[in-house]
Amino acid sequence: MKHENGYWIDENNNRWNDTLSEAEAKKRSDSLCNCRYCHNCHNCRNCHYCHNCHYCRNCHYCHNCHYCHNCHYCRNCHYCRNCCGCYNCSNCCDCRGCYNCSNCCDCRGCRNCDNCCGCCDCRGCYGYTENPALYRTDHIGSRKDQTTFYYGKTNNGKPLQVVCGCFRGDLEEFEKAVLKTHADNDIYREQYLKEIQKVKALFELEEVIHE
Repeated sequence: MKHENGYWIDENNNRWNDTLSEAEAKKRSDSLCNCRYCHNCHNCRNCHYCHNCHYCRNCHYCHNCHYCHNCHYCRNCHYCRNCCGCYNCSNCCDCRGCYNCSNCCDCRGCRNCDNCCGCCDCRGCYGYTENPALYRTDHIGSRKDQTTFYYGKTNNGKPLQVVCGCFRGDLEEFEKAVLKTHADNDIYREQYLKEIQKVKALFELEEVIHE
């Protein structure tokens, strides 16, 4: 481990900022396997030119990624697998050519999409404005995550789908799930019920607008 230009550098030219001690840098170096020219990474495998990555495998030119597998040219990604050309993505799986996506699954050529798990196996999606209108909550509930309600005039303003973690269903099904799941937690239950009431008001307004 050598020290050069403000970095600890190992024999494979992986480097860590010298804000770490030499021992800490060596520990992170030992956690890498077959990685080259990576910066501030640990527990990565077969990665190249990665920056601030964690638990990545077979990645190339990635920046600030976490738990990625077989990714290329990714930036600011989380929990991605088999992705290529991704930017600012989260919780993605088997994506190609994605930009600014969140919670996507099995998508191809998507840009500016959110919560595409609701439309799995998408191909060539561009701009979520082409899809149904949506309302998204703040980060709430036990998961501290957003819930998305999709709706539109094509269904008389009624919700097409509610997406909350692994839950997929209509508004009535979601309300029943909330009451059951959070029967013993007043805080989380009220957070979701408050959003449900808000969404019902939005849907009623949508019906008036499109009558």
